[in-house]
Amino acid sequence: MTRRRKIATWVSLVLSVPAAGYAATSVIFYAWLSAAEPQRWPPDRAAVWVYGALGVTIAFVAIFAYCLVTLVKDQNKSSRAERNAT
Repeated sequence: MTRRRKIATWVSLVLSVPAAGYAATSVIFYAWLSAAEPQRWPPDRAAVWVYGALGVTIAFVAIFAYCLVTLVKDQNKSSRAERNAT
């Protein structure tokens, strides 16, 4: 893995955590908003926002998992190459 790609993967890994947290908080907030003010946020309208935020949450969790697996695989590959070189 090139240095630039490794840096991009680390940045994506670190930024996906707060983004997933923010999106998960949005899921809770919009569900609560629908329950607290049903006249302003009918269930149909809130459901669109809740499911949209849930989709974003799942996407950022998937990005986190992908970056983590990619970095672990690269580290294992580097370790194997060092062991084989000696």
